[in-house]
Order: sequence, then C-alpha cells, then structure tokens
Amino acid sequence: MAKRELYKLSGHWDHYRDGMFILGDPDDEEKECFALRPMTCPFQYQVFLNRARSYRELPMRLGETSTLFRNEDSGEMHGLIRVRQFTISEGHLILRPEQLEEEFKGCLELAKYCLDTVGMLDKCTFRFSQWDPANPKNKYEGTKEQWEEAQATMGRILDNLGVDYKIGIDEAAFYGPKLDIQYKNVYGKEDTLVTIQIDMLLAAIYGMEYVDADGQKKTPYIIHRTSLGCYERTLAYLIEEYAGALPTWMSPEQVRFLPVTDRAADYCADLAAKLTAQGFRAEVDYRNEKIGRKIRDAQIEKVPFMLVVGDRDMENGTVSPRHRADGDLGAMTFDAFAALLKEIVDTKAKK
Repeated sequence: MAKRELYKLSGHWDHYRDGMFILGDPDDEEKECFALRPMTCPFQYQVFLNRARSYRELPMRLGETSTLFRNEDSGEMHGLIRVRQFTISEGHLILRPEQLEEEFKGCLELAKYCLDTVGMLDKCTFRFSQWDPANPKNKYEGTKEQWEEAQATMGRILDNLGVDYKIGIDEAAFYGPKLDIQYKNVYGKEDTLVTIQIDMLLAAIYGMEYVDADGQKKTPYIIHRTSLGCYERTLAYLIEEYAGALPTWMSPEQVRFLPVTDRAADYCADLAAKLTAQGFRAEVDYRNEKIGRKIRDAQIEKVPFMLVVGDRDMENGTVSPRHRADGDLGAMTFDAFAALLKEIVDTKAKK
C-alpha cells in the first residue's frame, strides 16, 4: 500500500479512486490516508528515482509478479475473469526515445511467445487503443500535441512491426496509447489479455531524469507492459479453452499411479518419489477401490497420465501408462516412461 500522495502525483487518484481499497478518510487532508496497490507503476518508478541515472543505464527494465487490489463493483465480478485481488506479471521499461521501437518490439515478442506457449495466440487479435480528443479533459492527461506525438510514434512502430490491428477510439490509458491483445472466451465475449503502453507523460510528472551523453538532463519515455496478463483471467481462459484437460506441462497433477493391489502401493510410492525428484508432479491413489474406479476418477479429473501397476509390473520392473485421450500405451520400463514424459514437458506439447 501507499499514501494517497503517491497516487495523486501519478494521476491515478483522480482517475481510479473509486476503484481503490482506501484506508482512512480520502477527503480529510489533515490525516494520513492509504490505499492498497491497484497498479505497480508508481511503485516501480521509485527504483529509478532512488539515485541519479546515466543514459548508460537505459533501458532500465523493471519486472515484477505482483498482487494488486481493485474494488470492482459486484455486478462486474465474473468468476476468475474479473476479481478484486489478482496477480499480474507487470513491467516498466524506462528508456531513451531512440530505444523506444526496439524495446516495444521486445515486449511484443515476449507477449506473443507467452501466449503461443500456452496455446492462446491463434485466437488473439490486436487493438491500437487511442484517446478521444472529444472526450472531457478529466479522462486524459496531457495536451493534444502530446497525444498526437505519442499515437503517431506508436502507429509507426506497429506498422514497422507488421502488426495487423484495429483502432479503438477512447480505449487508451489516461496517460498514453496502448496496444491491447484481445481474446474471445467460449461465449464470444472479448476481453483484454495483455497490454503494451507508450507513456510520454508520467516520467516528467515524477521528476524522472537521466544525464545524456551531452551532459544534459533529459526525461525518459516509459513502456508499461504485461506478458501473460492477469494470471487469474488467463487461467480461466485456459480452463475454458482446454475444457479442463490442460496440457501435461501445465497440469497441476501430471501423473497418477494406480496400484492394482496393496502389494503394489510401496512400489508406486518409490516410483512417484523418483518422478518428483526429476521435477514432475506425481501422486499415488492409495484408495481401496477397484482399478476401474481409479481409472475413471483420474479420467474425470483430467490427469494426463495414469500408471496402472500390478504384480507383473513389479516383477518385470515396468509400468503400464494410460493417457487420458489415447488410452493404454502398453507396458514399458519406468526409465522409458520418464523419458517420454520429459520430452512432452520440455517441448510444452499442447496435446
């Protein structure tokens, strides 16, 4: 949390006060008032501001996996897609103007890599979110000339990078234009997953400066960026996209050992411990149930691999893997299965 003065300086107090969790009387200027952190921007700027900076230190790339709090209206709450406490991997790049395009390109490549890895990029679209000059002054900071410069710069960068985008008027952040990576859920509703924003205003407001090669103090630009968006929202979309059957590499439980008899329980425990030691997530179903019930339950719970282990497997030192989609894969050595699992996880196979 931070004092209200920090949010007032950035403009967030005026634009987002109703969406903050506030501790104290926000209108009593005589007493201290705090708010839980709804965004990382003003906090990360303090890292830059803790001492004098040289142009040689730029770009400064600050990244943080942070927990944020926003006092959303109850009518806007929607499962994991819109919540009041959420986690986000957010970054701010503080840079010289001539570094803007290259750093923006890196942010876009990072976002596309992350979304492609989890299997969502193919369903994403891009929106160039701009201000509305006809909108009341209290929604946006800065002058018309500053906005025209920022949007022209961003448009040139997007065109140079070959981004196929649509324009969204009155969708910009209050301090600058942004590229929104949009995603439609299974019901067809579109939400923003990732944003990359160009900010030419807040650095000056915070007094952020660097000494350039010519010895003069200059104001940097800032890129605000996320890489995978809000974790809760992305997870909700992944659950919908895969209908709960997440790819093996991201499944909370990758392997479940199913001992046919009590005699195989210790054998399964030893093998599960070996997989765990190799970095995999393995469990053992010790319940006194028939093997058919254990298989059915694991199938319903979308466990990628079930290892059915009986007396013959114990005698031969093998396991009998069963895949949730492909069925029985036949008996194989434990090392062979571990190698197969490693390949699937390392390559982040989507199936």
